[in-house]
Amino acid sequence: MHYWRFLFALCLTLAMLCLPLTAAALDGVTVVLSEEGGAYAQVADKLRAVLSQNGGTARLPVKMIALKEGDSLRAEPGQLLLAVGTEAMDELAKKKLPQPMLSVLVPRAAFEKTARQNGRLGDPRNFSAITLDQPWARQFALIRQALPGRTKVGVLLAPNSPELATALSAAAKVAGFVAIIETVDGEADLLPSLKRLLGECDVLLAVPDPLIYNRNTVQSILLTTYRHQVPLIGFSPSYVKAGAIAAVFSVPEQIGQQAAEIIQRLAADQRLPLPQPPRYFSVGVNTQVARSLGISIDDEASLNNKLKRTSEGEP
Repeated sequence: MHYWRFLFALCLTLAMLCLPLTAAALDGVTVVLSEEGGAYAQVADKLRAVLSQNGGTARLPVKMIALKEGDSLRAEPGQLLLAVGTEAMDELAKKKLPQPMLSVLVPRAAFEKTARQNGRLGDPRNFSAITLDQPWARQFALIRQALPGRTKVGVLLAPNSPELATALSAAAKVAGFVAIIETVDGEADLLPSLKRLLGECDVLLAVPDPLIYNRNTVQSILLTTYRHQVPLIGFSPSYVKAGAIAAVFSVPEQIGQQAAEIIQRLAADQRLPLPQPPRYFSVGVNTQVARSLGISIDDEASLNNKLKRTSEGEP
């Protein structure tokens, strides 16, 4: 009899040890910001506000630290790491801490590169992300609603993006578009590649790839597309302000909301969800650019409502 009791207790102990960290006890969230203030802080503030308004996991303490304080991080069972921005994600991944880690405000390509370099591709339930990239279907829905009749979608991609190119082409076909992809081999090749692409497409879709779209290239890209009379669909409010005709994007508060909801579900789901695109989104329109190009376009509220209806059921 004692033997069976001992065996049962041993099996129960082993089972508890094998549970995912988040299932055993989620004691708190440590938020690591790539930079203090700005969009990074807005994500963290929204996360803290949402968690403080609800029961259950809402009582979890949320600690915010800047990346420069990251050296103080240690293996702490029961803690979830939330990396805000690419720099925080990269630095935390290098530490190889055992805590589950969720990254936000990161491009999907950057997340996959970091996961690959740190041996985390096979660990998506403990190393996950809410990426900046909107689902292809949502972006094609914006083009369909904002620029009806334009079906040849040009995209500039970096040379190390074969999987992205395949997924993009397949999604375009499903949505009734043709994706025309031009690979940019280097900085010197950017404008020649762009000009070739603009001669074949009737709308340019920008993707959040910092190798192509960054503060040093944005003005040249926007001016070149404008001269060719090809509207550009951006991926952020700043791109719309700078000259993109429209964009679908998720603001920091929306990302913070989604991150908080993931944390609240950890107790039930036991592990992080697979890497996912933003759930909540907004639409921006540059009416001045539209007028200059002679394009009639719906206002932001109308396009936002149309996209919400068409994207119902997306993750």
